[in-house]
Amino acid sequence: MKPSLDKSDLILFESVLRDSLQAVISFSAYSLYFPQDIPSIMYQDQEIVPAVEKDRILLPLVHDGRFLGIFMARGTDRDRMHALSSNLPGIISLCLDKILLQKQCITDSITGLYNQEKFQQILEKAVEDIQASLTLGPAASMDSGLDRYSATFCVMLINPDRFKRINETFGYTFGNQVLSELAEHIRKELPEQAVSARLCNDTLAVFWPQAPAARCRELAGNLRSRISSLVFEFPVSGEKISLSAGIGWSLFPQDVKGPQFQRSSFELARLVCRKAEEALKVSKENHGSKAFAFSQILQHGGVILEVLPLNRLVINLGKNMDAIEGQKFLVWSQKFNGQSQSIKKAGHYTSGTYPAIHKGEIAIQEVQEEVSIAEILYLNDPAWKIEPGDKLSLLAEKESLLEKQDILPRDIQPRDLFTGLYSYRDFLSLWTRARIQDEFFCMAMLKLEYPGRDTQSKGIDGENLVQEIIRLVDKIFDPQPLSGRYSSTCMVFYFSGQNSSSLKEPWLNLLEEIKSSLHIQASLALADFPCLSYSKTDTLENCRKALEHARLTTPPRMACFDSLTLTVSADSLFSQGDTFAALEEYKQALAADENNLLARNSLAICYARLGRLELAGQHFKEITARDSENLMAWYNLGCVCLKQGDSQEAAGLFERCLEIDSSHAYSLLRLGQLAENSEEFEKAARCYQDAGQTRDGAGLAPRHLARLAWKQDQKEQSREFLHQALLQDPRDAFSLNLMARIYLDSGDDPEIAESLARQSVALRPDVSEFWLDLADILRAGNKSGQEAQARARASG
Repeated sequence: MKPSLDKSDLILFESVLRDSLQAVISFSAYSLYFPQDIPSIMYQDQEIVPAVEKDRILLPLVHDGRFLGIFMARGTDRDRMHALSSNLPGIISLCLDKILLQKQCITDSITGLYNQEKFQQILEKAVEDIQASLTLGPAASMDSGLDRYSATFCVMLINPDRFKRINETFGYTFGNQVLSELAEHIRKELPEQAVSARLCNDTLAVFWPQAPAARCRELAGNLRSRISSLVFEFPVSGEKISLSAGIGWSLFPQDVKGPQFQRSSFELARLVCRKAEEALKVSKENHGSKAFAFSQILQHGGVILEVLPLNRLVINLGKNMDAIEGQKFLVWSQKFNGQSQSIKKAGHYTSGTYPAIHKGEIAIQEVQEEVSIAEILYLNDPAWKIEPGDKLSLLAEKESLLEKQDILPRDIQPRDLFTGLYSYRDFLSLWTRARIQDEFFCMAMLKLEYPGRDTQSKGIDGENLVQEIIRLVDKIFDPQPLSGRYSSTCMVFYFSGQNSSSLKEPWLNLLEEIKSSLHIQASLALADFPCLSYSKTDTLENCRKALEHARLTTPPRMACFDSLTLTVSADSLFSQGDTFAALEEYKQALAADENNLLARNSLAICYARLGRLELAGQHFKEITARDSENLMAWYNLGCVCLKQGDSQEAAGLFERCLEIDSSHAYSLLRLGQLAENSEEFEKAARCYQDAGQTRDGAGLAPRHLARLAWKQDQKEQSREFLHQALLQDPRDAFSLNLMARIYLDSGDDPEIAESLARQSVALRPDVSEFWLDLADILRAGNKSGQEAQARARASG
């Protein structure tokens, strides 16, 4: 595909164009201009030439004989420009050639899509932009109005089936042609703000910001339908070829779990891609029969690979699919899964559907890269054995059937002679019977962290270590606790009639002994009963949460289930988009410790995002009463007042923030907005300019200054500020919307105006004003049908 430049490239590489021209031409301000008609002043003998208009110079951007737009420069040196007049066309041409080279560096030559390196850069930037909103805490803000970034994005991979055969049969030239046409069809199917790329060979990728799971599923279905409808004709023989494709996708941050969040943006970008690759692999294994989300792999993509002795199994879910020790699954026969057909022929045809009947429940004991070792917890029918090929479905922790008293195995096997531990199944059975009589007890989990192999055992050496640790436990604790194997690297203990306060010191000594004599790191969790309103059965899950908490701490890694553990658990739920579940955990954290300001601020933000402003305000006030220097609590309280319509109170709270930190950009921007709404434009400009001098406000201030200039009918100055804003963040929905409005009002290129407006509504579909502006632009383009749809969306 021969590379060329278009108007969108000028916007994308605006900084390159500016810097290239500024190296030769001195100017104080500039903007790009895409007029419907070229100004007559720029015509000279049928050629388009630079022209001086009032206090600015108009430089025509012409490449390969195509007029693309105008670069308007202010504050130029007239004498300098006059001396360069004959050379300006050549200078502009060289600058555009440089942009073309830049485009070629990030573009795949066959498909015209972004190449793999550029795609990874886009992902890394997207991760960086939203990382701050993943975890709540004392510095978290409920302010969505100033947030430039979407809260999620999707990475979707598309791989045509049997494409290698096309290359081998018809040649690579024809294969490249098919791939190029396929890429063009995919690009046409994508929403306005999505970005497509070719990663390697025949794999194409899509980056889609602000993409909910349901829309991803819909897009994947549309892409599959479109691809399957395509027919490619081999020009030599006239043979017709059709395609199908596997499609897999992952979501950030929803598909990122626990400690994975601690990785760098570079690593997280590649992690999201890898998860999409795993989903694509499952889709391909199903012969492209359907698109697959990464989140569906654990839920419904598990399969029994092999049956081992001693109730052990090999399953196809490994670390690369986010399988973790302790996860439980129901096992389903391939035949009795509620979908298989019962067909008999006895003189006539009959058919029906077998009922869904589960075989039993299993739990993962050891996680490897691509597979895991699991233990059979119980069988629904002891005579109906689990077999290779049986399907798995993930169980939530509280849904485990084994842990319910009425489905406990009757046969308790002896403890393992080598380690002295009960199997997890038998431990649960014995614990369930023991806890009935106990009014209070403590549970502990000890996880071994092997260097270089985070969740895998060290084989026979690992078993020797476990044996030695159990020997130390039996030596330290009297009476000896009930001990079981939670997984290959994790042990679980039940202390009847004891609590964590009496067990902390001996466990700390044991952790030190493990580190000094056995030379490995271990993490420990303790959970008591009674605790808050939790039942006895909940104690094991509480201990699991405390273990995740412990693994995030510094050595010695020990955590007791408490208010902070609940906060860590709630943060994880919030980062995965489950606001309601997070809210309940934050409430429990405060029930355990009302002084937990971390949980209180996060709880208030959850309330605010759910529209319960009165409750949010009460919690922010409580924080400021307990900590008068808590900047973000004062700021968040101001945002609540603003949403409730009390501008005067909000202004006072934002002023209070500036007393604590005079360079707090968000308070300056909010005060600027309040002044702007009161038509105190000079005061607003000062606030915005002050915010622009801060690190956090440098990228945000141009957008607000642009809007302020637009309100004062300073269109050119507004345009210049918007260019600065979009250089900082090309996906700033507010700047895109205002730029589209300016193009519409000034009669500039309607295609550019429509494209910008569509991008703004795609990024922020919740802002009704954006839809109305898009409707106005569509009306100007005589697209009445689409205009009506945009207005309906605005009112909906």
